[in-house]
Amino acid sequence: MSTPRKEILMRARLLIALAGCALAGLALAGCATPAPGGADPGGSAADAAPAWPVGAGWLDGGRTIALVTWGSSSCLPAVGEVSLDGGTVVVSLREPEPGFCTDDLVARPLEIASPQGIDPAEGARLRVSLGESRADVDLAAYAGGPAEEFSPEAAWVGDRTIALRTWGSSSCPPVVADTRVESPASVVVGFAVPDADRVCTMDMAPQLTVIQLDPDAVVDRDATLSFGMPGGSETVPIR
Repeated sequence: MSTPRKEILMRARLLIALAGCALAGLALAGCATPAPGGADPGGSAADAAPAWPVGAGWLDGGRTIALVTWGSSSCLPAVGEVSLDGGTVVVSLREPEPGFCTDDLVARPLEIASPQGIDPAEGARLRVSLGESRADVDLAAYAGGPAEEFSPEAAWVGDRTIALRTWGSSSCPPVVADTRVESPASVVVGFAVPDADRVCTMDMAPQLTVIQLDPDAVVDRDATLSFGMPGGSETVPIR
């Protein structure tokens, strides 16, 4: 069922606030400014930020950032402007064109380029805005090495949320079929088999997939992520 865009945006913001405060374990961030790596900050009320769950993590050796917001799956935001204000990366997202939005609430990933002047090895603070919503996210220092071209990567963007970057057709992104935690050091993801008659564009583009773990899952921050792709499987560290 579809609802007018303005109504669904208001409903999504309400659901986000409720989810962030009452079910913090299910959201990317709670009702406080996310801590480095998406961990719960455990701060005081004075540190509280608007309850808009936003997650972020380094990709491409720190040259880009995976940014995840929540909202309607059919009304996706786009990257507007990215600038550097002192030591803060300011990200302005554009709301989708007026229209109808599905009445759901999903994680929506975007990839933005790290602005000049930011050293990933020192970490960074992001200030993200979308319409009237605002959120601050702290990115921990990037400790990984340089990324190889067209190689898959995984990054924590929340306590129980991972962004996986693969490469393939821009019109046929991977779809998660199942996720399991084999041990605190290993997460395994299965992708759905695409329909045999599906037509995909013959290009090579980055594909961001959001992987959400069970709230009770115990996973080390330096765990690995294994996943199957057509023609083989891969295992990558979660940065």
